[in-house]
Amino acid sequence: FIMPKQADFSLVKYEDGRITIELEPPTSITGWTIRFEAQKRFGGMSGIFIKSMASGFSAGQSGITVINAAQGIFTVNVASVDCSGQDFGNLAYICERMDAGNRTDLLDGFLLLGPAGQG
Repeated sequence: FIMPKQADFSLVKYEDGRITIELEPPTSITGWTIRFEAQKRFGGMSGIFIKSMASGFSAGQSGITVINAAQGIFTVNVASVDCSGQDFGNLAYICERMDAGNRTDLLDGFLLLGPAGQG
């Protein structure tokens, strides 16, 4: 059983970024469909960008790359254009396992969209 976790990440506006996610406890994600969505606020109607991974497509085709399926480690690849037009500041995100008719929250938090040199 995975309890949803909260974690915040930083991204540099106008640059490609990569977010590494490790499920706790380590859990196999083999055969899972995973969705990562950034929004202006939690519960927003439409995402600023959405990345996904489906069984058999785990090499980054849709923005998520599996690093270690047995341990539940994957990366979300964020292209510079994904945040184009957004102001500096926080975006809410949610990462979910998508099953037929069900969604399981894996992780949520904020993406800090900042200038180069933030730290």
